[in-house]
Amino acid sequence: MASTVRYPIPPSFIDFAFKLTPIVIGIIGSLFRLNDYVFSGSLLRVANLKSCCDTFDFIIVGGGSAGSAIAARLSEDQSIKILLLEADGDPNPFTYLPAGVILTLKHPETDWDYRTVPQNGSALGLVNQQVNFPRGRGLGGSSNINFMIYNRGNPRDFDRWAQVTGDARWNYKNVEKYFHKIEDYNGYWSRSGYHGKGGPLSIESVNYAPGLNYVLDAAKEMGFEIRDMNQDQNQGFSPLDFTQKRGARYSTYRTYIKPALHRQNLVIFRYSLVTKIHFDEALRAVGVTFVRHGVKGYAHANKEIIVSGGAINSPHLLMLSGVGPRDHLIEHRIPPVVDLPVDLDVGALFSYAKDGSGTVSSPLGINALGLTSTSFAPSPNWPDIMYTVSSLGIFSGLPELMESRLSLKDAKIFLDPVLGEDSHFVLVSLGLPKSRGYIRLKDRNPMSKPLIDPRYYSDIENQDLKAMVEGTSLIIQLYENTTSLQKINAHLSHPYPGCDNFPFKRTAYVECLVKTLTFTLYHPSGTCAMGKLEDASTVVDSQLR
Repeated sequence: MASTVRYPIPPSFIDFAFKLTPIVIGIIGSLFRLNDYVFSGSLLRVANLKSCCDTFDFIIVGGGSAGSAIAARLSEDQSIKILLLEADGDPNPFTYLPAGVILTLKHPETDWDYRTVPQNGSALGLVNQQVNFPRGRGLGGSSNINFMIYNRGNPRDFDRWAQVTGDARWNYKNVEKYFHKIEDYNGYWSRSGYHGKGGPLSIESVNYAPGLNYVLDAAKEMGFEIRDMNQDQNQGFSPLDFTQKRGARYSTYRTYIKPALHRQNLVIFRYSLVTKIHFDEALRAVGVTFVRHGVKGYAHANKEIIVSGGAINSPHLLMLSGVGPRDHLIEHRIPPVVDLPVDLDVGALFSYAKDGSGTVSSPLGINALGLTSTSFAPSPNWPDIMYTVSSLGIFSGLPELMESRLSLKDAKIFLDPVLGEDSHFVLVSLGLPKSRGYIRLKDRNPMSKPLIDPRYYSDIENQDLKAMVEGTSLIIQLYENTTSLQKINAHLSHPYPGCDNFPFKRTAYVECLVKTLTFTLYHPSGTCAMGKLEDASTVVDSQLR
């Protein structure tokens, strides 16, 4: 899709940077680990846990997006003692550069590098039909490697949670005040009245957005309002707001952990992988076993153990600890504790150094967000499709990056003919899928990665596929049938390999396309479902216990 501005960085520099940077990321990560090993006294501390400091009020497993906030908020109370266990260390400095996000994906120092089992009927254009499932490593978790889009979520989803749990505290009217509380908002919609100032989380508007106005004008042509999407998540388009400050990533580490590092009641064990949760006779979680720098340790909690490992690592740990589907646990010789359905969702650098602007401040040129409702949406005001627009020139090295980071088989074949061209990439995401997947143990070894199967397009009515085809067809229409984008001759480039036997741009071609280029947008959810206590299909109650 055409845009008007090319990336100003010479291709030779980009090639050099992309080859060198992963090596530097690895060296820095190794130095961080060595520093923790040698200078923090970690081994001595682990060895002495039993005799000196093995008891805490709260133990938090995982210092990611949620764990960081929990640790900071709890440690405001100096009367309680908190242990935060994180499997990796501090964020790698390269994660602060938004444009470097593609280099941190699949890197062992920054990403757990999960991938799904081979998919049936989707991901046809990916190696082995396996979808990469990035999850961030280190304090800050996936907020270190995400695309920093500030998007609260649909109020109707919160209201549905309140209904499912029978707990009105989850409705959006109640939750909204907490969004205001965390925000230090300096984005596009500062005057809308729907945002907060002075909170811990810095939010800024995108400052590198070539072709953005053409997209917004085209959306208006098609009847969509340009509006603050965080107001109510109704249909419309908007320039993006990012969780960043002066063009640098503002992860939950910067938001919550860094300001709390001086607190004496907050103990942080980096490079500590929790392998098991221990329960007493009343099935209350009372302690954890973890491994730090190869040494096994145990810590006890007087009050609560908070599992905050994310949508992949939380169910993985629970199942390793005996909480999960009974038959599956017995299969791996793990004694079941509770039977629960734990499951599965060089100019540029100067500009950036000067004022945090330019291409480096943007994660792959992403600059706009759109929400629309297909004919399958619950209502016109409950959109089921999200568009993420990226102004990304086809630079030398991009095909290889897409093949290595996204496991695409034919990226080079598709992109080589248009190298050097301006472009937009549009990610089309289904927000209310009917298909349901699962997460299972590969074996009882805590170091083994779990089996992840999202089972895309597996719903009986085939509604997910139809909705994706409808949503993709609409964005093609926006680019090709609006005068705004025809001013720059925007058009769908050329058929993707494997779909070139279908009539280009017609329904059959679009269906092939969405089944061939199937990815995750990095935010899986629902693997430890929330619900009422008597609901056997859920894992935690409305207080997340």
